[in-house]
Amino acid sequence: MSRGIGALASSIRPTGAYLPRSELAAKVLAPPYENQAGATGIHRDVENPLAFLNALRAEIDLPLQTDEGRKAMLVETLKQLHDLLAGETFEFYAPPAFFVCRLEVGGHAQTGVIADVALDAYDRGLVKVHELTRRGQEDRLFEYMGAVRASFLPIFLIHRPLETVTAVIGRVVAQPPTIDVESDDGLKLTVWAITATTEVAEVRAALDELDELYVADGHHRAAAASRFAASCASANSDHTGEEAYAHMVSVLFSSDQLAIQPYDRCVADLGGHSPEHVLTAVRKTFTVDELDRVDDAPEAGSYLMRLAERWYRVAIPDAFRAQAGVAGLDVSVLHDHLLAPLLGIDDARTDPRIEFVPGTRGMDELDKLCRGPLAVSFALHPMSVADLMDVSDRNELLPPKSTYFVPKLRSGLIVRLL
Repeated sequence: MSRGIGALASSIRPTGAYLPRSELAAKVLAPPYENQAGATGIHRDVENPLAFLNALRAEIDLPLQTDEGRKAMLVETLKQLHDLLAGETFEFYAPPAFFVCRLEVGGHAQTGVIADVALDAYDRGLVKVHELTRRGQEDRLFEYMGAVRASFLPIFLIHRPLETVTAVIGRVVAQPPTIDVESDDGLKLTVWAITATTEVAEVRAALDELDELYVADGHHRAAAASRFAASCASANSDHTGEEAYAHMVSVLFSSDQLAIQPYDRCVADLGGHSPEHVLTAVRKTFTVDELDRVDDAPEAGSYLMRLAERWYRVAIPDAFRAQAGVAGLDVSVLHDHLLAPLLGIDDARTDPRIEFVPGTRGMDELDKLCRGPLAVSFALHPMSVADLMDVSDRNELLPPKSTYFVPKLRSGLIVRLL
């Protein structure tokens, strides 16, 4: 049964975008950004002339350039983008259009809607966040948007389960898809373009029932898009709020379809302490048991610590977990009661000593890192989607890199000009 009009009514609208042609999509889609301790980057397929990131430099390339080189790179990227879109690789879907996409990997599947979301809703707090952003990364994205005036990767948003949205998606995916590809790393991606007037209206009516959205991935892109929209509006005397720059292209997934993976923590040194001192200090606050071997990820309420070539289970005191809100979450307890007071990691957003490793890499990755450049690692149990939304509803903030969502969309699937 329809709930009627939600708080986000008229804030979510159809979009218009370029998609790679179905027969070329597998070669066009970018690989995922590499997340590994000590480096963040992109692996480019230099032998594939259709690869999206061979044609375009991404925002992540900007720090590698001098001021002069950066400006030249952005000018060249803009030219290459328009050359690419004018060729035979991409197909334009004029507005109004929605897209339904399904992502499948490792037996997990999730299906959502790609749409434009008004940045005014983000600014008013109807699109809720759970992380602080780094100004430097925001600045790079803001500069990139201003020069290239395009979006290549939808912002990943969550909404609470809604029967009408589920039903309309079900009707769409019963039809033949527009794109159906599988990447080399096992991600299966299926897209349905919705362009018929009646179907577009049906999807929009369902989305109009939503009351709030939550940023799962893309905090920096959303913040930079808000800044960019404000700068464009101030320079446009005819600004109406309907402009493309006033919206962020997003993919909306129901929370009951998602699985969160943790980001594990690795620290480069022990803050001048010996391993014995660290272990003794941890035992003063936590219950610590040495393990002969580690076969599984940690359970809720505990960490797995790799220190001096040994594994330990570190159990969190009940009193810490009983704290209300974000303070009682495992990831917050780690930062507030161990990383900061013992290892001196006071600001995990800026301290170069801490590295974040996706939990999907497993215990072997932490073991390898601690045998190499890093001194101590902590594996975490993933938080729940409900906890994430609760933190956002409380207007609280999680420590950086608290959640890692897989699977995610890839750059180059949806290209929208600003």
